[in-house]
Amino acid sequence: MMELLERDDSAQSVVYTFPHLTIQEFAAALAQFLTPDPGDIGKLLSEAHSKEDGRFEIFLRFVVGLSSSQSARPLEEFLGPFLHQTICAVIDWVKEKVEGQIGKTGSDTGKRNLLNTFHYLFESQNQTLARVTVGSLKTLTFERLQLTPIDCAVLSHVIGLCDTIKYLDLQYCSIQCEGLQRLGTALHKCQMLRLERNKLRDSGVKPLSAALRNPDCKIQKLELCGNDLTASCTEDLSSALSTNRSLTDLDLSKNKLGDSGVKRLSEALRNPDCKIQ
Repeated sequence: MMELLERDDSAQSVVYTFPHLTIQEFAAALAQFLTPDPGDIGKLLSEAHSKEDGRFEIFLRFVVGLSSSQSARPLEEFLGPFLHQTICAVIDWVKEKVEGQIGKTGSDTGKRNLLNTFHYLFESQNQTLARVTVGSLKTLTFERLQLTPIDCAVLSHVIGLCDTIKYLDLQYCSIQCEGLQRLGTALHKCQMLRLERNKLRDSGVKPLSAALRNPDCKIQKLELCGNDLTASCTEDLSSALSTNRSLTDLDLSKNKLGDSGVKRLSEALRNPDCKIQ
């Protein structure tokens, strides 16, 4: 508890402080919804967002998260109602940021900024806002941007709200098996899926195979070049290929499938229902 709360007794009063940085960020975000006259909250959020070193990123995610009624309701029982005008201003700010960032992924900074705005959408839990801003997205490119498992969970949430993603580029993102598992529930909605050089290894093929088996799978092109795959993964992959009806292009180059792995895959490819060209 000493990491979270410290008590300082003086002659005049008792003061509690929060040395834990995350709790400081949360308290700062909470204050925005409890201040009677918060001023221009949109301007404050934009100024915080403009800091390129990301020092206010956790604060911003907390602010957006508190605009969600699911998050606010239990807190309002203790703290009183949150200011409606602040909630509306935060939602408007998120909408503006997401719409302004979509398509600006030509640089690592642009990709990171877009991913951060996706984190805001995720925190807001506002389905209507998310569908308005990202529902018609067709292309997502995060090539060579290091993605954490949490980033992958956020991406999965966003993709799940889109009708169809025609092109998802995650090559050289170091997502590994854990990241792919977080993405797994949404992968079947992508038509072209680039996953080269992600250290997926054999365990990463399981969530991929599940996506390929999904009856609503739209994956047409799948690139798995250089992911340290061996013969051990080919049983799962072969099973998925035998049932999938959308995949036409599969790249397994620069892996070590060996003769036994190729033999298993060949059996699946000979299935008359297999669409791979």
